Amino acid sequence: MYLSRRLNRSLAPPDRVSVNLTLRCNLTCEMCTTCYDSPELSTDEVKAIIDQTAAWGVEVFNPLGGEPFMRADIEEILAYAVKRGFYVTVTTNGTLITEKRARAIAAIAADRLHVNISLDGDQPVNDGIRGPGMWKRAIAGYQRIRDADARAGNSRRKMLANTILNARNIDHFPAVLDEQAALGFDGVQILNLFRGGPDVPEESRDLWFTDAHLPRLEVLAETLARRAETQPDAGYRIQNDPADLRKIPRYYRDELGPLEAPCWAGWKELYINADGQAIMCDGSLDFLAGAFGNVREQTLRQLWASPELKQRRQVVKQCTTPCIQDCYLRTRSDSGRELLGDAASMGAELLRARMNRLRATVDEHPDAVLHLELSDVVEAGAPGCTTPLSRWERLVAGAPLPPAHDSWAELRDKGYLDFGRGFMGFEVVRTVCEDLRDASLRFGTLALRWRGEPLLHPEIEPILHYLVDAIGRGEVASRLAVETSGRFLTDGLARIAGADIPQDWVIDLDRAGEDALRSVALLEAAAGPQTRILLAVRATAETDPVSLRDAFPGFRPAAGRMPTEGRRVLWARRTDHDHFLANRDARESLRRVAEAWSVPAELGEEDRPRRCTAPWTTPTVSWDGKVVLCPRDVRLDQKVGEVTSGRLSELWRGPALRAARRECDGAGVPDRALCRDCPLPWSPNLPERAP
Repeated sequence: MYLSRRLNRSLAPPDRVSVNLTLRCNLTCEMCTTCYDSPELSTDEVKAIIDQTAAWGVEVFNPLGGEPFMRADIEEILAYAVKRGFYVTVTTNGTLITEKRARAIAAIAADRLHVNISLDGDQPVNDGIRGPGMWKRAIAGYQRIRDADARAGNSRRKMLANTILNARNIDHFPAVLDEQAALGFDGVQILNLFRGGPDVPEESRDLWFTDAHLPRLEVLAETLARRAETQPDAGYRIQNDPADLRKIPRYYRDELGPLEAPCWAGWKELYINADGQAIMCDGSLDFLAGAFGNVREQTLRQLWASPELKQRRQVVKQCTTPCIQDCYLRTRSDSGRELLGDAASMGAELLRARMNRLRATVDEHPDAVLHLELSDVVEAGAPGCTTPLSRWERLVAGAPLPPAHDSWAELRDKGYLDFGRGFMGFEVVRTVCEDLRDASLRFGTLALRWRGEPLLHPEIEPILHYLVDAIGRGEVASRLAVETSGRFLTDGLARIAGADIPQDWVIDLDRAGEDALRSVALLEAAAGPQTRILLAVRATAETDPVSLRDAFPGFRPAAGRMPTEGRRVLWARRTDHDHFLANRDARESLRRVAEAWSVPAELGEEDRPRRCTAPWTTPTVSWDGKVVLCPRDVRLDQKVGEVTSGRLSELWRGPALRAARRECDGAGVPDRALCRDCPLPWSPNLPERAP
């Protein structure tokens, strides 16, 4: 990319392909001049652009408008882009999100489709700009998506507010952000009023900052920048860079010069207008004047290599127009000096990692169980299961025969199964393990199971071999735990149980059905000297303890907390509920099973103060790389970070977890909605923290 710009040649593809899906809008916002009736690309034409973008290796497909939900096919387009592997953000005014459309959005993977809602202030200011009643309609659309995701059992979808800072909201802008945070938005992108030249645009005149506003704007910009610098890693966040926020007063004073780094317009993005024209900045912030071809006549690659685009790029290289927009900066490719700096930083990081591996001291956490969620799909329900079976139905919708242990590999290899969402990439597994190795951090147990069935993963066998090797070298964890229904256990997978490392294979009898005896036989035949086989069942009023014991005569019965002794164990677990009466019944069911087996059981009595151990004992990484502390947080509402953009070791040792641990030490449980009625501090199903 660096050489492309230096030589004005198309040596690399763009970072993103953007398409104005429509220029129509149902609103007439006061400052807007970009929405009007225009010919539009058909559904098939947009899909063809998505296909070309994917085949080209471009990482981002960016749907724009107008108001995208003016198109009747927008949900189909978004779903298609996600299916082709893109992470997509759609920006909307939110007023056209009906319950039906919200359900369609909820059917698209929450980690891959993010939504930005345009809100230009609190209700009075927003409605003054966008029309009476539009704030309530936008919030209703936002809430419908949240509700539809909750009903679908989705993890928390990232939803931001796009908010223009203007003269009408300057005096209460922090309160606007606080209101958005209270509504549950994940953050805000603060925008500026747009102008294409030195004059104030007529349509924005009443919103523009005058000389009288500028002293207050200076104070506000600094306040916002400091808030961005000190905000937590999770929760509501300002998305803008603090340095850009501090430039805002200069922009409105007309003191801002050209971009203080090279502009990459013409290299970073290929931008297609609603009528198929390829457009870009003309050097005066007028994109229509920078048209240079049409997608209906040329492929994306032909447009990218066209002589017309080469001419437009030369204009950008000589641009002197003052501009506050940072959308065409490429912070990792702005200069050869920065690239050399990046290389030096990478070398230093590799050296630091090697030095850490040579350290004699390992940071051990023997009571902690690190959960890696290889999949959030289950093939059968069970007591207490929060994972919707609709995910399984989507996975196997194209299968020509019923999926089973003896047909799964064939269905997978012939492409009949839709692995487009719900499965942790092998590269994420490697990243987590390499990070823990380099940080000399080791947990007691690495557990493969959370909301889904790990053996459904298309690369489960190489992943298990990789983890066995890592644990065998003394990395990541002291023990491997695989919890499975056993329905998709094969001879090859069972042989992994023969590896000479400490490992637990937990067969969930509530899901196993008729496959239980087959999977147990496979594991018993292959199990190594350090392998334990546990047959787990939830104790309910319907549980028949005598029949269970008779079905597995070679297994020692145990009830309550996960047993630590015995290589063949029949283990009755307690069900956990949000209500004390339901938990009372759960304790009684567990007590009944324990008495029938003549074994002791920790029932989880609610007669002592609650003490949450999650910040010490249950770090959990979802299939899409999000990190939460508690396995009860199935919707990822209390995310503390991501392993795809950060490091688990830094999160584990960082300020967010230190604060959570202090809160639990002081108050027993965190003061959060998810935690206030949580039964898990009394449950025998989770690990205890050592005194």
